[in-house]
Amino acid sequence: MLNSWLPESQDRLPLTWWKQHPVYLAAIIALVGAASMVVTAVLGYDLMTHLVFTFDSAFSQFHLWTPLTYVLFNPPSLWTLFGCYLLWNFGEAVERHLGRRAFVSLLLLLLAASPLFISLLHLAGIRGMACAGMMQLEFGVFIAFATLYPRAKISIIILTLDAWVMAAIFVGINALQCVAARDWVSLLLLAANVGTAFVFIRYETGELKLPSLPKPSPKAKKTAKSAGPTVDDILDKISRQGMQSLTAEERRVLDKASDEMKRRAN
Repeated sequence: MLNSWLPESQDRLPLTWWKQHPVYLAAIIALVGAASMVVTAVLGYDLMTHLVFTFDSAFSQFHLWTPLTYVLFNPPSLWTLFGCYLLWNFGEAVERHLGRRAFVSLLLLLLAASPLFISLLHLAGIRGMACAGMMQLEFGVFIAFATLYPRAKISIIILTLDAWVMAAIFVGINALQCVAARDWVSLLLLAANVGTAFVFIRYETGELKLPSLPKPSPKAKKTAKSAGPTVDDILDKISRQGMQSLTAEERRVLDKASDEMKRRAN
């Protein structure tokens, strides 16, 4: 199914072309986000709140679609529109660099981060949290871009900053707002989204490896093997070289195994 939806041969190609301009998945999602503001305004908040994720609505009222649809609740806002621009512009760069499959994986992780974190808080006794809108997703994509291209120059009116500096400013301002409001849950949610994007890019670029169990060294294997002969080794030696080839230690091991079998038989 993955190959039919996201063929590997087209992983770094645009989805389509429009007036000789390539159109990537990031642009499509950004346009959907902008359109969702119109849909939210037309349908009204009462109806669109059925798309918002809360732990109770998802698991008590069985609104199982909300972990995916919460990003579609976007009241008309210049900040949401600015976020769509971030997703289009910087998400496209991330998609071209990583490939569409990895980009989709990043989007799914960012999509799941907020509902998962809110669910964990609910189970820990902190309730009443909800997530809605695309801002966290859009911001996470920008953090991914800044992690991938930290020295990229970004111009804002007359000011030009490195991508990592602008990302640090955005994160810092959001964090200070959470601290000023004593909103520690939102601060943790911000950390979860930023951390998800940062760790994913570090992993995809090979700068971060998942922990694995250490493999025994050849020396350790040799030491374990030389710790003492086993009954199977001794029987194999007898079949090849005869009883007279056994050492005193090997005879002792064989006699001990024979006595043990006799005791079990009795």
